[in-house]
Amino acid sequence: MLYSQLFGKTTKTVPSDAAAVSHKLLWQGGFTRRFSTGRWGLLPLGMRVCQKIIAIIVREMDGCGIQRLEVPTLHPLEIWQKTNRDQAFGEEMMVVKDHYDNYFALGATAEGMMAELVKMFAPSYKDLPLEIYQFSQKFRDDKRPRAGLIRVREFLMKDAYNFCADEKQFLTSYQKFYDAYLHLAKIFELKVTPVLADSGAIGGSVSHEFMLENENGDNTFFVCGSCGYSANKEKCAFFGPKINPDEKIKPFKIIDQPQWVMTMNDNIKHYGEPLWRYLKNVVYKDKQGKIYIASLRGDQDVNETKLKRYLGIDDLHPATENDLAKMGTKHGYVHSWGISNVTYIGDEGLLKVKNFIGGQKEDKTDSVNVNYSRDFKYKHIADIVDAKDGDLCPECKKGKLQERRGYEWGHTFNIGYFYSQPQECNFIDKDGKEKPLWMGSYGIGAGRTMALIVEAHNDQDGIVWPEAVAPFKYHLLALDLYDKKVKDWANKVYHYFVSRNEEILYDDRIEVSAGEKFKDADLIGIPYRLVISLKTTSEKLVEIKKRNEKEKNLVKLEKII
Repeated sequence: MLYSQLFGKTTKTVPSDAAAVSHKLLWQGGFTRRFSTGRWGLLPLGMRVCQKIIAIIVREMDGCGIQRLEVPTLHPLEIWQKTNRDQAFGEEMMVVKDHYDNYFALGATAEGMMAELVKMFAPSYKDLPLEIYQFSQKFRDDKRPRAGLIRVREFLMKDAYNFCADEKQFLTSYQKFYDAYLHLAKIFELKVTPVLADSGAIGGSVSHEFMLENENGDNTFFVCGSCGYSANKEKCAFFGPKINPDEKIKPFKIIDQPQWVMTMNDNIKHYGEPLWRYLKNVVYKDKQGKIYIASLRGDQDVNETKLKRYLGIDDLHPATENDLAKMGTKHGYVHSWGISNVTYIGDEGLLKVKNFIGGQKEDKTDSVNVNYSRDFKYKHIADIVDAKDGDLCPECKKGKLQERRGYEWGHTFNIGYFYSQPQECNFIDKDGKEKPLWMGSYGIGAGRTMALIVEAHNDQDGIVWPEAVAPFKYHLLALDLYDKKVKDWANKVYHYFVSRNEEILYDDRIEVSAGEKFKDADLIGIPYRLVISLKTTSEKLVEIKKRNEKEKNLVKLEKII
């Protein structure tokens, strides 16, 4: 490919909102362009990288015996409604209507569609497990698309699905996908950490995210330094020992308290006790207007994903001052017990402290020496708070959890009967009876993979592509092209590679300085840089240098490949 003819050149400009390294470098290198918020196009260089990523994934899936197919992008809305996934995705779901007044969801994921497809064939136990995949465009009207290709509203995804007779068969198949993802990450040179994750709007009980650690990542996850337990923030459990077990339980009291003491910081200022000593209440409301009060220690924060999972609801919002007024209270005055027509949910941490302060705030008084079970008790107690750096691991109960930041690369889901039961996606078992299929789903975004490879492989000068996905293997830079001998030698070198089906980008620009060509080459990040100049021409040699190394060598043309 001649660089002079390439559509999409390098640029010095950077989008004003480019915070992620990949956003900046893919734009400057001429790989991508944005059409609207969260919607990107790939230029020829970007397309070459994406095609290689797809080819690698296809080889892995096919090599594992997983069969490729395709379903429509427009999904009949009633399929989503069978599992209430239309409600779970909420405003992120995009819906269109045809001229027959039929409603369709623009595919955000395809579990429901795949269940309908498999259902058409009424498989028997002899056909299982069924393992299928596709590449399809996904649409999610994300409220906060960001970081270039990492979080977008429209993207190409490899989504795979398996259908099994039972959980035992499923776990064997799940492990196949899990191992395949680790192998793909190795090929892409991405050092990922599989972590337990929340299944979110996809549904199901168990899932793993494959996280690429990055200090600028948009996800928080935790890893145990001793046993290797790992989980993302939304899923991470922790072992909480009793904080003051030797303290004697004191008599409950109502004491005078200044009106200005309403927040956790106010409590510390007034009482001088650590945060764990105080009771804290956070009020939420669901779509139906039902009120929930999460009660926890003052040193902890509500994990809304854990709370929603425990309650079995998809949508939860902080209550407004108007909501609090209808309850007969206001911000800073919410009681830990006694409010009617609300659901209280207490965190497990309430059981680890003796003699709390707070819980019955009034204008001039509050309660002290408050003890769970003796003074108040809830029907609902669960882990509903965030883990923190330094908390004890829930598995080994010895190692400390280490907080890390990262980007999600891939995701695997154990979704059980979540779709198959309501959609009646069954198989015929050995006993001749119909039984629901056990399902799983597995996703990798092609554009996100490209961006995360750049996040992992770059330096101060630009991208450093791994050879497996680089747009070209060689980048030929011809200097001193005003000289006919140089031009002839450069053309000969270029055609030598082309005739051998080697991928090569030839910077044949005459009016551009050597320095600019070198900068562009570093920015684009092709693995091997070849240089032709007056010096190399006179000796009929080629200067070769790897993108991530400083050493340069002069070699004969026939020895390069």
